[in-house]
Amino acid sequence: MPLSARHIAASAMTFAALLAPRFACADGVHIETSALVFDTGWSQRAETLVSDVNGAATFALVNAVDYLRFPNQFTYFNDYGGQFQLSARDGYKVTGYTLSGGFFGAIYVGHSPDGTGRPGAADTSAGAMSSAQDAVTGETLAQHSWSASNLRGHGDFIFDSGALDRTGSFYVSFEGYAYGQASPAIWNSTDPTDPRNDYDFSRAQVGLKDPLLLTVHTTAVPEPHTYALMLAGLALLAGVLRRKNA
Repeated sequence: MPLSARHIAASAMTFAALLAPRFACADGVHIETSALVFDTGWSQRAETLVSDVNGAATFALVNAVDYLRFPNQFTYFNDYGGQFQLSARDGYKVTGYTLSGGFFGAIYVGHSPDGTGRPGAADTSAGAMSSAQDAVTGETLAQHSWSASNLRGHGDFIFDSGALDRTGSFYVSFEGYAYGQASPAIWNSTDPTDPRNDYDFSRAQVGLKDPLLLTVHTTAVPEPHTYALMLAGLALLAGVLRRKNA
């Protein structure tokens, strides 16, 4: 993908991410788990809670795959931008998250049987970017990217935030694009009684294969009175040890 096209792609994704909540006609999504609250400002199809066990809540982000899919077109550029707010419930904190997904690509370049005429052409590119920001300060907590050109088969990615210590709200955003172009091979018919062009059509397909999966890890935060009891217990233990050593 030419550099100028990449700049256009990046600008388009940023533009889409900023304006999507304004133009979407569907409602937002609100999901509460045992330790976490998940919100989106807009959603054409509602995101869903896949599981919530052992301090890990997994959400299926279904809209991205709808936008970044295989189109039946010779030239296409599809993009998607979404933002999701995560808030730890009282008594819990977020310790990290992973955002995972995968693209699938297929390319076929048309050609004439004897190599004559105009050859076919096909190419694709795809990219995914994600970041996390504090909901109040805008501080960047994590940032990731992935890209591929002329993908054949599967290309998976996992964005890992690393260790976090978040009791307040923060946003996780995802942006992606899928680009492809294909042109057929064209050659003259070898049948003198039927002068016409023959074609072998090229194919350029790339897109997300499944919904994205966002897994958020949480842990309980001891209440202030728990700390007080622990300190009292330590003080009592220290007193007992001193009496034994006296």
